[in-house]
Amino acid sequence: MDSSIDIKSYRPVVGANEIEEIKMLSEKLRGIRFHNVNSTAAGGGVAEILTRLVPLLRNLGIDASWSVIKGGDDFFEVTKAFHNALHGKKVTVTDAMFRVFERYTELNVGMFDREADCYFIHDPQPVGLIARKNGRNGSRWVWRCHVDVSNPDPKVWEYLKNHVEKYDASVFSMPEFSRHLSIPQFMVAPSIDPLSDKNKELDRKYVDDVIEKYGIDYELPVVSQISRFDRLKDPVGVIAAYKLVKKKTDCQLVLAGGGASDDPEGGAVLDEARRAAG
Repeated sequence: MDSSIDIKSYRPVVGANEIEEIKMLSEKLRGIRFHNVNSTAAGGGVAEILTRLVPLLRNLGIDASWSVIKGGDDFFEVTKAFHNALHGKKVTVTDAMFRVFERYTELNVGMFDREADCYFIHDPQPVGLIARKNGRNGSRWVWRCHVDVSNPDPKVWEYLKNHVEKYDASVFSMPEFSRHLSIPQFMVAPSIDPLSDKNKELDRKYVDDVIEKYGIDYELPVVSQISRFDRLKDPVGVIAAYKLVKKKTDCQLVLAGGGASDDPEGGAVLDEARRAAG
């Protein structure tokens, strides 16, 4: 994590008044320990958010920390299937898969020893850590859902819901992505950092060098997608769309992205995209 992140750097983006308001609000949180848990330290949106957000909170004088659960390939294959099922994709989820999830949940619960006043547990992979709540008197537990669960596979959602409803509250990115729960629900937009490497302005020479390196023609329109190589992002569909457009208008395809350590399908999807692109 970048320890040099400073709240003052955001003043040109949001204005001085917003910065002062954030500082004032942060004063109310002094002395409260916040701990975040997710499933990977690099790759994917949650890691990208926490890499910037945790040091920014620290810069504001807030006691914020972050840890990552452990899991083998079998665990991440199961949680990827859960991820796809929560998005409404037809996936066969077996009792054996639930047992794998429970086995690693018990392992992580047993290893979890971080003391905090408020825990933010991100997405389904570590949702079972709520079992530690009884051993944390007075602490608050919040489940932060970063995925769209508006049309999930009922079997998977009901299984996860049994864990989620033990939390003190839940957070979703927007109302349309949520489900009815018996616990309080809050809506918080994705924490997109305008000063992260992905979003900051690029030097013109750097842009020109990249354009030249990959043989991109400034004069031709570009069909592009920048994302993880994930079937839900449908890179093969992007390639098919590009081929349709190219029949009518000369253009270029720029398909770029990366992967995440908790996504076992990433390499296979990249191979599918390469084959489709020829």
